[in-house]
Amino acid sequence: MYLANALEGEVQAWVEQGWHGVTQTTLELFNYWFRRDEDDTERFHPCKQRAIETLVYCHEILQAKTLQEVFERIAPEAIHQHLPLKQEVETIHFPKYALKMATGSGKTWVLAALLVWQYFNRLNGERPGNNSFRFLVVTPGHEVLNRLLDSFKGKRDLKTGNRKPETSDYKRSLFIPDGTHWRERFHLDILEPDDVKSNTTPPDGPFVFITNWQQFRLKSTASSLWDQLTGADVEEMPRGEIIADFLSEYPDLVIMNDEAHHVHGKKAATGEELVWRQFMLVLHDRPEENHKNDIGVFLQIDFSATPFYGSAEKREYFPHIIYNYDLLSAMQDMLVKQLFLEQRQAIAGESLKELDFRAERYEPEGSHKRGEIKSLSAGQKVLLDIGRKKLEQLAADFKKKGINKRPVLMVLCEDTKVADLTAEHFSILTDENGHAYDENKVLVIHSDLPDKELDKTRKDLDRIDMDDDPLRVVISVLMLREGFDKNNICVTVVVRATEADPISKNG
Repeated sequence: MYLANALEGEVQAWVEQGWHGVTQTTLELFNYWFRRDEDDTERFHPCKQRAIETLVYCHEILQAKTLQEVFERIAPEAIHQHLPLKQEVETIHFPKYALKMATGSGKTWVLAALLVWQYFNRLNGERPGNNSFRFLVVTPGHEVLNRLLDSFKGKRDLKTGNRKPETSDYKRSLFIPDGTHWRERFHLDILEPDDVKSNTTPPDGPFVFITNWQQFRLKSTASSLWDQLTGADVEEMPRGEIIADFLSEYPDLVIMNDEAHHVHGKKAATGEELVWRQFMLVLHDRPEENHKNDIGVFLQIDFSATPFYGSAEKREYFPHIIYNYDLLSAMQDMLVKQLFLEQRQAIAGESLKELDFRAERYEPEGSHKRGEIKSLSAGQKVLLDIGRKKLEQLAADFKKKGINKRPVLMVLCEDTKVADLTAEHFSILTDENGHAYDENKVLVIHSDLPDKELDKTRKDLDRIDMDDDPLRVVISVLMLREGFDKNNICVTVVVRATEADPISKNG
């Protein structure tokens, strides 16, 4: 992380000098955000503040037009000593930065602050051509998309299904000062994926378009002579073309890419990385063709806790990381949940080493494939029992100490069949109060659910943080990953194979 390491001391010195050189709008926002009264209940944690300051330093003080310019000014020895790095950096013809922040440390708030910063600088006409109030926010999947919509439009009301605008992050006093000069001038159209179609009229004013990167597929340039003669190459315009045409109506754009590790890879990568690279190239070049000399800023900001390719000793960090706040620091600063591992050598006299923690399967006949799952194994039932008892112990402890919170257990399964069997297993059990773990207490979510039921179940996940709701156990199969963030989950049982790199200072 050449840039992050080189910028750390430089940004610290700049901050100590009072953010010298920023626009008047930025200075007023920084004073409002970072110099708050001690009795203010909402404030930016130091890691969020430094992430914001580092990005603004690169954009307003360095004023680099490409990633290569940043390297030439901050870490020239890196690109001159590492040819692959130099070749990669040379392919990026616009300012592109990555903020590496541990999951749970507040990336969504940093994104919101940076959007407000760009918005008001553009609205106030600061340094023309250097700012925009038009935003593309990109997510990797449903959970992250939903989390960002919660931030922009407010959380859903479980009874009506409608979003509550007053719960939006942008309604918080922390982000935008009150008054006619600030809050009363903040008007942002919020567009979801289905809001942009081939016949959509581009908004005249500020907007944010929130969508998944999977929609960026462009039209193939290759087609056979037979396809051309028969018309088989005439297909409905791909979503990527529609989105690119829509966004190319404007001379400036800020792209904010959440969980960016999903779409980045090496230069020679194919598939997902190729879709992203092609779309960014079109999105960068097409406005220049449309607007000629009137072209403005094109800025990409990536957010990720794991911005690297490969793993373990083969891990390679993205070249454009400018700030690093790792998981170890987040744990030491108490910004993320503390992790405690339940360690047991035996239960009920049975050695855990002798148990199989994979589901039991039927023996296949005349095939090397694994047989179908028939039941939970004894090992899995032991793990579930340990987790359930820990959940009930926490519930009793909370009640005894007067803590008005309801702990929830999450079970991660290897297969949809195992998830259903786990729900059946809980259905015959009772909690610490002698009440059954019925359908009100147990929620199962996996990809085999019918679409209508799956949509309802996704919305039911909001029940996890409702302390007056009976939900106690959530059972999932790889569906609740990035973007899934619930406070009341206190116990996790993993009944599937898992692996991860060890936590390091940079991990």
